[in-house]
Amino acid sequence: MKLVKILAKFIVTGLIGSFMLGGCKDRKVPDVSSLLQPVEIGRLDMELFRLDTLLPDVLVLKNKYGRYWDAYTAGVLNLGTVADSDFMNVFPLFIKDRVMREVADSVALAFPDMKDQEEELSLAFAYYAYYFPGYLIPRVYTHISGFNQSVIVDSAIVGIGLDNYLGEHCIFYNMLAVPVPVYARKKMTGDDIVRDVLSGWICSEFPFRPVKNDLISGMIYQGKVAYLLEKLFPLRAVHWLLGFTPEQEKWCEDNESQIWGFLIENNYLFTTQQKVVMKYLNDAPYTSGMPLESPGKTVVWTGFQIVRKYMEKEPGGMEELMKEQDYHKILRVSGYRP
Repeated sequence: MKLVKILAKFIVTGLIGSFMLGGCKDRKVPDVSSLLQPVEIGRLDMELFRLDTLLPDVLVLKNKYGRYWDAYTAGVLNLGTVADSDFMNVFPLFIKDRVMREVADSVALAFPDMKDQEEELSLAFAYYAYYFPGYLIPRVYTHISGFNQSVIVDSAIVGIGLDNYLGEHCIFYNMLAVPVPVYARKKMTGDDIVRDVLSGWICSEFPFRPVKNDLISGMIYQGKVAYLLEKLFPLRAVHWLLGFTPEQEKWCEDNESQIWGFLIENNYLFTTQQKVVMKYLNDAPYTSGMPLESPGKTVVWTGFQIVRKYMEKEPGGMEELMKEQDYHKILRVSGYRP
């Protein structure tokens, strides 16, 4: 009953925000109230920086967090595991570091709790369970990454580096050896966490294994991820799903045919040159060769439109879409011609 109340509350407030942002136009939203399960985000970040007597508490945390603990200490921090002989010599240096403790304090201030994220993740994973019945729902945890990966995925877990979500004006991002670009900081807020969690999980569950590793395949793969995100966050605006601003989404809509023409005229669609592929699929302040008003990864918006057209004609469901690796087939069936 409590979860149903949470869902009702979220839908009311979410609908208001989404209509204000121009989202959820004509989207069919299934009833997932029977699939709702509470999401409790484990706060390793808070527990870790409260350690007093190091060795006993480290062992307690290792036992509590299990596989995630090793993924964090070895995979994120690159400090190894408790079983390594020098672990207890190097690990204290991290949690006692003055800057890291300041970062942890900033994270605790910005995220005293994760209730908003927990509620939205609960709803998103309910939609995920609707589209992928029987699939695993991961546990979600938070940590201080030392400004490494924003999201990590390992087996049945997703870990969030909260120090990467302190907002575009966070002073730490200027202090790094390679400062975080301004365009990237705009997507490093608390509001971006749930999208990044689901994006990371989707890409882990449905990895990119194309028949041909060319630009159009990468465009459509990322378009598939965006299409699924639209189903999992039906109350969110499209620009948020893609990490765009409303103005950038409008620019794409107004220039849809020109974007497609640019790719064709430059023979980019079917190029397998990875330097070119990465230039157009990786994030950037704007898309190379296009006006400054364009978003980075403009071509992903195009891939999203191709997938939409494909799903209008393809009777299969979400699982069939996400498992399809013949991206030229998706393009052909879509009949995409802006």
